[in-house]
Amino acid sequence: MDKEIQMSVPLQDERRRKYTTPARVQAWFLQKSRDNWKKKYSLVKADVRQLKNHVSDVKTSREQWRERAEQYARRLEEVEEQNIALQEQLAALKKDGQPSGPTGPRQ
Repeated sequence: MDKEIQMSVPLQDERRRKYTTPARVQAWFLQKSRDNWKKKYSLVKADVRQLKNHVSDVKTSREQWRERAEQYARRLEEVEEQNIALQEQLAALKKDGQPSGPTGPRQ
């Protein structure tokens, strides 16, 4: 019952996989793989550059539109204030009984 089971550990050389593919074929495959990786990377890099430019353009456009909207909002406030002032003047003129037109009352 006290039998020792011996497990043999394979040597480093035995564990190493033996390739049957010639080194020149492996070198060709690795070079092709590397070239494909570089081509893919350059395409991705160009896409990133294009997207960054697009984001920059959109930010610039958004800022310009925001400035225009703020200018129009300020102009609208000014026009509304002028409108209120003119309405008050018109109401005051009507209250005082002044003629409503430049030549007098209409007939």
